[in-house]
Amino acid sequence: MTYETFARKYRPKNFQQVVGQETVVKTLSNAIKLGRVSHAYIFAGSRGLGKTTIARIITKCLNCEEGITENPCGKCENCREIEKGSFPDMYEIDAASNRGIDDIRTIRDNVSYAPIKGRYKVYIIDEAHMLTREAFNALLKTLEEPPPNNIFILATTELHKIPDTIRSRCQTFIFKPPTKKQITEYLKRILEEEGIEYEKDALQLISEASNGGVRDAASILDQAVIYGGGQVKKETTAQLLGVIPEEITKNFLLALKNKDIKEMVKIVEKLDREGYDITVFWNQILSKIHKHMINLLTEEKSDIFEKNDIEYLIYTNDIFKKGYLEAKNFFDKKDILQLSILKLRFMKNLVPLKEIIEKGITVQEKREEKPKEKKFDLQKAILKAGKEAGGIVAGALKNANIKEEDDRFVIMVDKTIADLITDKLEIIKKHFPKPVVIEEIQIKTERKKPKKRDEAVDKVLELFQGKIISYKEE
Repeated sequence: MTYETFARKYRPKNFQQVVGQETVVKTLSNAIKLGRVSHAYIFAGSRGLGKTTIARIITKCLNCEEGITENPCGKCENCREIEKGSFPDMYEIDAASNRGIDDIRTIRDNVSYAPIKGRYKVYIIDEAHMLTREAFNALLKTLEEPPPNNIFILATTELHKIPDTIRSRCQTFIFKPPTKKQITEYLKRILEEEGIEYEKDALQLISEASNGGVRDAASILDQAVIYGGGQVKKETTAQLLGVIPEEITKNFLLALKNKDIKEMVKIVEKLDREGYDITVFWNQILSKIHKHMINLLTEEKSDIFEKNDIEYLIYTNDIFKKGYLEAKNFFDKKDILQLSILKLRFMKNLVPLKEIIEKGITVQEKREEKPKEKKFDLQKAILKAGKEAGGIVAGALKNANIKEEDDRFVIMVDKTIADLITDKLEIIKKHFPKPVVIEEIQIKTERKKPKKRDEAVDKVLELFQGKIISYKEE
């Protein structure tokens, strides 16, 4: 017989079993109760929070044989088929592999048909942000004029990639990670249902390792039961998760207190050599530093640090946190984390704000340089003014004589076209930094004197009785 994992076996079957999504659950339950179910929803949030699970629960609520209800029976044929994923009116589409326009067109053609077995057809599009632009456009037409008895639920881990045109036609719900306490209670319920012995500290370790993912927590719990030989103990769970023994983290914090750089570097080196995940160790250290700071500020007590260490811890926390983020994307994490430790050696060079004030150290303010004024380009202004004025004016401006005086620009044009230029003067002015005036002038045109006929040419013409067709000047 095939083993059913905790993540599948204890997948919530109704709204009451959903972990940590109180706002979403309450809103959707009321919508079903009041008969105000939308034709389209977007469920957004990180993986393993219950987006597709709640989509299935909605499908059960609308298609339960006992009637539309926020509390489906879970026993009728429709409810059982929905849980198995075999209900003919529930379509689960993975947009990561079915992301093209043809896949969406198939859905669009299908919505015009009545439900086969239930009251509503529900389309659950997982990883909806993976759809192509063309697919989104095809889906948009369906969402604009939704046929009756069809509901679309788009689940996504990247809401910002869903086009605004789609979002504006859907009701959006943001799924937030549940608290560690809620996840611990969920794990506790599973173990009690299974009759498995456990230690509460082990469940807390799993809750922290899941990073808020309910499905991930259930999967880790499965592994912990197997690794622990049918029990969930703190020691075996810590080994499974690669959690660093408490003694090692305490030694590191003592070295931090004593500013023993060499010892801290050696601890990281040893952990890496022994095969521990040092990013897990670093995360533990960050968590403990934060805890000690809070204790010193609220209860004024710590078993390692003193109150005058708070400033030192704040700077250390900042340096270590940056190192942690850098190490996550670096192939040799040990080097990055050891470098973070070495940075503590130079912390003494930081000057406290109090000392700056007491010693009267002044900080010279950097003056902003004034942007250089752009030099006026007359030729560019003429071209722009001519382009906007158009027609004859453009050519006239291009050939005009323009001179710049102290307080104005003078455009000298022949009096025969002065009126045309004057009509466009308001347009021309916009392109000059100073007032513009038109000055009429008389442009004299000299007639070319006919050139003296070449005697040789005349003789040729007379001899052959020809004529001049064209004349090229030299």
